[in-house]
Amino acid sequence: MPKAILVHNASAGIREPSLESLTAMIEAAGYRVKYRNSKRPDLEAKLDKQGDLVVAAGGDGTIAKVAKILLSKPEQGAPLAILPIGTANNIALSLGIVEPPEALIPRWNETPLRKLSHGIAHAHWGEQRFIEGVGLGSLAQATTPKPKDKSDPKARKHRINAGRIAFRRAIAQAKPERLYVTVDGTRIEDEVVLIEILNISQVGPRLRLAPNADPGDNLLDVAYVTTEHRGALLEWLDALIHDEVDEGVVGPPPVAVVPGAKVTIAWNGMDLRIDDKFPLMPGQATAPSESKKEARRKEAKVLDEKEEQAREKAKRDNADLVTIEVAERQLEILAPQGKANGAAPPRAGKKEKHA
Repeated sequence: MPKAILVHNASAGIREPSLESLTAMIEAAGYRVKYRNSKRPDLEAKLDKQGDLVVAAGGDGTIAKVAKILLSKPEQGAPLAILPIGTANNIALSLGIVEPPEALIPRWNETPLRKLSHGIAHAHWGEQRFIEGVGLGSLAQATTPKPKDKSDPKARKHRINAGRIAFRRAIAQAKPERLYVTVDGTRIEDEVVLIEILNISQVGPRLRLAPNADPGDNLLDVAYVTTEHRGALLEWLDALIHDEVDEGVVGPPPVAVVPGAKVTIAWNGMDLRIDDKFPLMPGQATAPSESKKEARRKEAKVLDEKEEQAREKAKRDNADLVTIEVAERQLEILAPQGKANGAAPPRAGKKEKHA
């Protein structure tokens, strides 16, 4: 009998189905189940042991955690099956996995494998791998309130909507930042309120910022919103928030998307997120900084054009360079496809899209 290693986060989403139910369903599909707690500090060591299948049951944090461990262990070799029981479930949805565990598990034996790429962010502080993406600015700043009652079946929808409201607030209040980025050698320079370098199609509270992204095509999608398109993005978010509908109903977001395998950003200390983590990065110490008193003085002063230009030049000259690229190794995923909100079809070539 083949062995399935089940990595489970009992606190994900609305805590359903239970570990017992998941184990019974996997056993009914013909597997001998070995349980691993996703919160254990020794999870990486526990995944050294061979299994025929590794199953990650949880939200995006659990899925990304398990995927990165497996990618660091070429000798493991087992494919990953995803059971999305979290809140946003962005990784699963980007792979076309939209059904609940009870519908997915019986289909494993008839499902072909597909690939999942991953990325690496490099700077002088080291390197970090990611599955979802790297974000700077508004979405990195926004936080999603946690539901008080996870037993409420509506808790997931409420939390997603609360996250969208928090993100809208961050976009509305965001100070435009000058973006200096190169994508596969092509330079982009613009005033932006949001930039996300994505390996998957959606991020945060189910915001599908890169609708055509293919998680297995060895390309990243640089999605950014210019100051000029801030109002259009706020209207798009309002439609999502007020109607509580998905992006497929309201249309694509007003976001510029540039695919590429290697991205370099001049990072001047903006909030930076790698997957769902906010790492402590020594590089922030080298980014421009000022005292609170000086900051208040500058905020109260209307800068003339020359001073503003000098300030931007200082930011650019003192910025850290962050290189973000697709890693060589891919992970095999068992991904039964659903009908709604599935993964984008494979794309050919490189293109820029303004919705």
